[in-house]
Amino acid sequence: MSRPPGRKQENHKISRELFVLTYGALVAQLCKDYEKDEDVNTCLDRMGYGIGIRLIDDFLARSAVKKCRSYSETADMIAQEHKP
Repeated sequence: MSRPPGRKQENHKISRELFVLTYGALVAQLCKDYEKDEDVNTCLDRMGYGIGIRLIDDFLARSAVKKCRSYSETADMIAQEHKP
């Protein structure tokens, strides 16, 4: 189903409490699954990296910014777009 042109996408937000509970449950499950804290941290790091990449891809796909050629150019573009 396509969206009508000119209509802004709705921003869905969740409460802070729901996020904390969900994240806490995720970390608790990882602690049960892995014996070492280093393994839990590695898993969380991979997950965070993947989420960050998806967020940046989504931002660049939805905004009208020019194509970036390097990581630093991408970071500068994101910083310029989100200045208060």
